Amino acid sequence: MSRKRTNGNPRGSAEKTNNEENLRDSAGREIKTVGNPIWESGNTYVAARGEKSPKEITNFVMRPVNGIQSDNAYLMDIEFTMASGQVFESQLDSSVFAGAQAFKKAIKKIGGIDMVFSGTEDDLANIQKYMTNKYRDYNHCLGINYVGLYQMDGEWVYVGTDGAIDRKGKPIDSVVSILEDNEALRSGISESAMIKKSELQEISGDLFRFNTFERTVNILGWVGACFLKERLRQRKIKLSHLVIAGGAGSGKSETLEKIIQPIFGLQGSGIGCSGITKFSTLKSTSSTNLLPVIFEEYKPHKLSKIELDLISGTLRSTYDYQTSQRGRADQSVVNYLRRSPICLVGESSFDETAIKERIIDVQFAKSDRTTEHTKSYRNLSKHELRLNGLGKALLMLVMNMPDDAVDGLIQKSRVFERMDFETRTILGISNVYLGILLIKELYESFGLDFWEEAGISDKLVQESIINNTYNSLDGSSKVNSAVDLIIQTFDVMALKNRIRKDYDYTINESTGELCLRLNLIYDEFTKYIREFNVSDVEVLGIRQFTRQLRRETYWLDYGLRNFKERDNNSNDVNIRQRCYVLDLKKLNENLSLEAFACEIDAEEDSGFMKIDNDQEELPFD
Repeated sequence: MSRKRTNGNPRGSAEKTNNEENLRDSAGREIKTVGNPIWESGNTYVAARGEKSPKEITNFVMRPVNGIQSDNAYLMDIEFTMASGQVFESQLDSSVFAGAQAFKKAIKKIGGIDMVFSGTEDDLANIQKYMTNKYRDYNHCLGINYVGLYQMDGEWVYVGTDGAIDRKGKPIDSVVSILEDNEALRSGISESAMIKKSELQEISGDLFRFNTFERTVNILGWVGACFLKERLRQRKIKLSHLVIAGGAGSGKSETLEKIIQPIFGLQGSGIGCSGITKFSTLKSTSSTNLLPVIFEEYKPHKLSKIELDLISGTLRSTYDYQTSQRGRADQSVVNYLRRSPICLVGESSFDETAIKERIIDVQFAKSDRTTEHTKSYRNLSKHELRLNGLGKALLMLVMNMPDDAVDGLIQKSRVFERMDFETRTILGISNVYLGILLIKELYESFGLDFWEEAGISDKLVQESIINNTYNSLDGSSKVNSAVDLIIQTFDVMALKNRIRKDYDYTINESTGELCLRLNLIYDEFTKYIREFNVSDVEVLGIRQFTRQLRRETYWLDYGLRNFKERDNNSNDVNIRQRCYVLDLKKLNENLSLEAFACEIDAEEDSGFMKIDNDQEELPFD
């Protein structure tokens, strides 16, 4: 029994098939398929079998849409049309066409038992030849494994999960994202309409008033800087992450959902901190260089140590643009560049030194929200499309900004370099100010005065950035080191009598010394950390701690001092022991202490007297 072709011509043999074939490409050129025993009939592939009747070997046909060259593979976007008429598109690794078994496994993953291939290796090869001849004009493009900005032929393009646009906002098909489906990075920013001048003026009065200026300036400044992140990376400039912390009802989640996410056009939800895995954070933070990866529900007391360490490590490695590697089953290695901005939202922030230096820490409080703030927030939340358009406008501005203009903005943002902050802290707040300057550039491109329209001033912006930084550092200009945090823990232990005055430590206000018997204190310290599950203090080994302690400004000496000790009869005896001696005044200038606090100028008798022999001390009985 012979089968009919889709054009009604009978097919009896391979020779007849080849003579009657009259396919044409999109330009109208005739396509010859001499020697190929494959043809289409009723949305199926049919294979000639010599003198035998032709055999239907699939219940679908394929049309290549995109051939995508990526770093690790050559991928194909293929449109499948089922015999039933159903049409859908799927992406396959071209290696599945290497063998019949691999191809069968691939289509089972796509369509299950609804898709059938009963041909041989030769049949599969002939199907490929047939597709190549029939659809020789299909699109060939570059595939990148992330979304965001990409520089191609000297110009910037934006590549999203749903397509790419050039610097004029027009769709292009020369580059696509091969990122797997990621709900957290689903964005409609490329399809959004750019905000108009009148629309920008409409939201300007509320843009920086949905909370206190210390919060809104830092949040919107960071958001603006995210659009420049890839261009900063090219200049080896690092961008701090944003941490929004506060109690229930303080407005942090509403700010994320109604202000931050709409500007980026983000349509999905964030990643919950509970239950995260190493691979999920690796994939997410390497999958975008513009859209922020959002971690939600950061509640340290409800997270395991593994989860806390993973979050902490992710913040550090992503800030530093580190490359992580994972092996495959075929023994090949895949590299993941940690390139994304991160926004973390939760009840608590971080005290870990390495993290403090790498974040913009914005603390929310319910008591600070005023009626004016609530009104502005509600006005902005009603205009989600305006915020979408604001994000699209910032994107187009950055894509069209020449390198010298970017360099000029960066130079203008360096107004905090003479301040007494750590280098990383200065870089972080400079980038926040850079984001504000980018928004200012957008206003000026519309012929608007940014300060006037937003109702703020340059001085107010800088003061808001500085004040928020001081607040996040507990009123200091320095980030507490790991040694600082450990000594603060010693102080808490002393208040709780976990370490004993005169036995484990002594305070001599007349000489301004704090003397620590670390060989006794440190074992109790590590036990205390485990017992109370203290997660924000890095536990250094005692040798590493003493090495770092000697480099602190408050370090004085390692020498003999007087302590008390219980004898076998439970009586106190005075002994001389080697200990670590710290400068009380400098210690209290750097840290907030209670048990180790002192009044350096106090005139009262300390109970100690000085003797001339190496300044040794003897207590009165």
